[in-house]
Amino acid sequence: MDMRRRLNKKGVAILLVLTAVAALSVIVTEFAYNIRVNDKIARGELDRIKAYYLAKSALNFMLLELKFDKTFQQAVQQQNLGQYLGQNAQLPLCQQFPMSTGLIRLVFTGGGAGTEDETGATGGGAEPTAEEKAAAEQEKLQREEIEKMQKGTSVSDEKGATEFLQFEGDFEGECVDEGTKINLNGFAGLSQVAPAGGTSSFDQYKLFLFKFLSNPQFDPLFKQADVLVSDVVNNIGDWIDENTDINDMDGRVKGNEDDLYDKLGVSYKPRNGKLISLPEAYLIDGVVDDWFAPLMDGFTVYGDSKINVCTTTRDVIESTIRRYIDSTPSLPPLRLEDQKEMDRLVGAIVNACSSGAMGDALKQAVSNALSQEIGAVSSGAPTTVPQPGQPAQPIQPGQPQAGAPPVAAGAQDTGFAAFITADRRFFSIKLTGQVNETMVRIMTVVDIKDTDPQKWKMVYWRIY
Repeated sequence: MDMRRRLNKKGVAILLVLTAVAALSVIVTEFAYNIRVNDKIARGELDRIKAYYLAKSALNFMLLELKFDKTFQQAVQQQNLGQYLGQNAQLPLCQQFPMSTGLIRLVFTGGGAGTEDETGATGGGAEPTAEEKAAAEQEKLQREEIEKMQKGTSVSDEKGATEFLQFEGDFEGECVDEGTKINLNGFAGLSQVAPAGGTSSFDQYKLFLFKFLSNPQFDPLFKQADVLVSDVVNNIGDWIDENTDINDMDGRVKGNEDDLYDKLGVSYKPRNGKLISLPEAYLIDGVVDDWFAPLMDGFTVYGDSKINVCTTTRDVIESTIRRYIDSTPSLPPLRLEDQKEMDRLVGAIVNACSSGAMGDALKQAVSNALSQEIGAVSSGAPTTVPQPGQPAQPIQPGQPQAGAPPVAAGAQDTGFAAFITADRRFFSIKLTGQVNETMVRIMTVVDIKDTDPQKWKMVYWRIY
């Protein structure tokens, strides 16, 4: 019995020891796991802080480029350098030279630009598609351009770049002139009273936005969203106008705006004023991700409704031409659905943008060129638009319009000049900072109206 009791006591002791060891193992394992998790979180937060300040570094470089862009534009205009630079003189420096540490590293410290062959194939396999060939050709051109830049760098340049790039991570920055976009706030202040036999300026702007969104290439987006373009345009106009009526495209009143949003069950009413930021547009009935997200970069809420046609996209140029023609009933009839005629009109604008004019002179040169081309198209006369591969013929500022005298410098803009701008005030800047796998993006809009960069205002700031 004594032996059995002693054995039982030993067994209990051993069991207690094993239990204690197991408990300690669990505690140690859990402790080690928590340490690893906390360490990973801490490192991730550290990388995020580093990425954030890298993105802010990109912002400082972009603001520096905008500062020098103002000086560059003044020099071009004062010394009449636009005749040598052509359309490139219209592009802001931050678009001509986007900020990217990845590109700087590639240029100054070397590195491969890809391993594919010139046909875009990655080895044996099927014949590359047309898209793959086009992508390969683009990559080839990029490699050649980088190689040229590498050959043009000196030893001191490489040393300086290497010293500058001695930090962990990368940053990128790109800018866009908000004047190249369609302004949703363009409805603000427009009269809804139609002149005798005409269309109100408010409805004319609706028609401008409607025709832009009715582009056939956007049809799948609105079908997926299950909304009508006309309803969307009406609702945007109603959100911004000062009254509380639902205004149809033809000027008819269809009820109270508040009733529409009461039916949606939302807790807000239309602003009846300008949009504060572009994301606010999502509050408007019919503005949904299906169509607005893909097109969002083409809209703005900053500045006026005038378009910088010399640096915008083809779609916006065409829409601005239609806006001008729809708003000017005295013009000869045009077949804008004929792509060849539209090509002539767009070509006239592109040609004028390459004329070397700047500021008000540029606006007048573009307006004159379009007026002349409208006369040429309507009469069947030869066009002055250059063929692909041929140099553009400059259109001198002050050249008379077809059927209209030139506008003196400083006078109120008329004709097509009333719908366009050559000024650059608001810039949206997209910034990216990355450290390891952590990336921080910043979207900001800066108002550079003041001549003193220290007084420039950030009118929008978002971190995501």
